[in-house]
Amino acid sequence: MTNEIKEDHEKLREVLDKTLHRFKNNLQTQLSLMNIQTSTNRSYFDDKKVIVDRVFALTHVYDLYYRSSKGESLSEDSSVSLQSFMLQFFQYLQTSTPKIDFDLIEIAEVNVDVDNLLLLSYILVEINDFRKNLDDTLTIEISRKDNKVLFKFSFSSIENHENFHELFEDQYKIFDLMVMQLKGKFDYKKKFVRLSFPIL
Repeated sequence: MTNEIKEDHEKLREVLDKTLHRFKNNLQTQLSLMNIQTSTNRSYFDDKKVIVDRVFALTHVYDLYYRSSKGESLSEDSSVSLQSFMLQFFQYLQTSTPKIDFDLIEIAEVNVDVDNLLLLSYILVEINDFRKNLDDTLTIEISRKDNKVLFKFSFSSIENHENFHELFEDQYKIFDLMVMQLKGKFDYKKKFVRLSFPIL
């Protein structure tokens, strides 16, 4: 019995150490984004709101990660439910941004690594800032196909989303950096923009 308690304690310590290490790394990511924002003169619709939204995403990811790591047998898996995260994150965004509609399609079984989930949420924050610049309504659909997550978004005022990159060219440096880190790919269609990224 004593050995089991000791092993559980060591596993818990390992999970906490990994989580704290990830948390520190992601705080550094946030700092890097702010530095890029400053150096490139990337102007936001509301700078303070963007930073607050990023910090909410950061704390919410780790809150979910801690909760998912509390089972009797502690897993070394660092993934979190995509659906659980998105439901609460969109609920949070809609408290200040009612012009977002979203649909989650068959992603109940999809788990995403905490670091990738954080990058995805930062991308959402950027897209929401684009929406504010347009003073527009944003529709988002998240689904799964094979070993990829598909993230489709569209703005009601954009007639052809193939021009999306040109519309926001000056704001794309941070956006592209996060998509690259996510190992994601953009497809620009007439009615929507699709981001796909692998489930590792």
